[in-house]
Amino acid sequence: MLNNSLYIVFILIACFANSQVNTNSPYSFYGLGNISQTGFSQNIGMSGISNALNDIYHLNFQNPASYSFLKLTSAELGFQINNYTMRQADLKKSDLFGNIVGFGLGFPVSNNSAVSLGFRPYSVIGYYVEYNDNQDQEFNDLDFTQITYNFSGNGGLNKVIFGSAHKLRFNESFIISAGLNLNYYFGTISRLNSIEIDSAGFNNYRENRSTKVRDFQLSYGLILDKKISSSNLSIGFIYTPKSKLNSTENLYSHTYTLSGQYEYFGDTINNFIEQNGFLELPTFLSAGINLYNSNNWLVGFDYNYSNWSSYKQFNTSSNYIEDLSEFIVGGYYIPKIDDIHNYWNRVQYRLGFSYSSGYLNLDSFQLNEAGLLKDFKLSFGIGLPIPKNMSQLNLSCQIGRRGTSQGILISERYINFIFSMTFNDKWFNKRKIQ
Repeated sequence: MLNNSLYIVFILIACFANSQVNTNSPYSFYGLGNISQTGFSQNIGMSGISNALNDIYHLNFQNPASYSFLKLTSAELGFQINNYTMRQADLKKSDLFGNIVGFGLGFPVSNNSAVSLGFRPYSVIGYYVEYNDNQDQEFNDLDFTQITYNFSGNGGLNKVIFGSAHKLRFNESFIISAGLNLNYYFGTISRLNSIEIDSAGFNNYRENRSTKVRDFQLSYGLILDKKISSSNLSIGFIYTPKSKLNSTENLYSHTYTLSGQYEYFGDTINNFIEQNGFLELPTFLSAGINLYNSNNWLVGFDYNYSNWSSYKQFNTSSNYIEDLSEFIVGGYYIPKIDDIHNYWNRVQYRLGFSYSSGYLNLDSFQLNEAGLLKDFKLSFGIGLPIPKNMSQLNLSCQIGRRGTSQGILISERYINFIFSMTFNDKWFNKRKIQ
């Protein structure tokens, strides 16, 4: 039954990875688009707490050192529904999107080692911007009054994760675990630009510039876990070095004419591979500290830093991409995990808050100082245990605000609903013959 479900999961992943557009943010015009949040529903319910998290029943792909703490085979599949509302001055626009959060599978191969396999979206692009430019006085003798510039984009990058971890027990109260993720990035970013003249008989111009990425990257994790009285103190570190991903940029451009609502193809201008090169991802550094009693409560703090100012695409840097810093505070609470009379006492209640600043420098878009792009996010969720099973249904919600409506800029308010299922079972155990 579980094996058949996994085949269905992989089919769903392929469909979502190739067909979904799950943002309308104009901020996704820049760089790699909007960077997807890390973690599954448990992490997301705590606003992303994951750097030092070593839950024995939940996957944590953010820090690969966490895999070695798994007690059972753990599989998780998550989806999300996003409601975005954009504001610019007196303008307002809302949209609803759905997408996969990710799929993961991890299992112990010994008492101290484990491996994992996962899939996650890494970045998403989805925007449409139209700009109308009225004709200058010097061109009044021409038979048109307006030029329309259209800019749209879609696509993004996905990430397949192959991970492993091993832990060392120095005594019953102190554990050091080290792990690594081999990340395979793949995806296509398409940007479509056109120039249209509001009169028949003029040739309009359109170009499609697409970037394909296919390459591997390594990331490393370390977790130190120390028992203190009836609780544990866990400290985690993650390091991902600067990486060059093989990329290919294709350019296709052509002319066309408009007649009413109909469009007629003109001539092909360009259709070739413009260049082969690299997309340079920055260095990522993360650290976290958790104080917890795994059967009752957890309180954690995470800090994530990304050196985005070093980002380059085909050896070209950008003056609007800046370093990103993120601060997260969160945790969970279980009233009484072994209460057989009251189901709600066995539920894991999650809460978290995060604040990030960076990735985009908004000062580049207007004269007055707007600072770095800021994102405030409040998250909460629950983990519902499935009776007579170690599995869990996870529900999470995020309420956030990103950007600013100051000047010509856009403020985004969003509500994300995340649904996931965590399956836990024993695999690869040898049958005993009585």
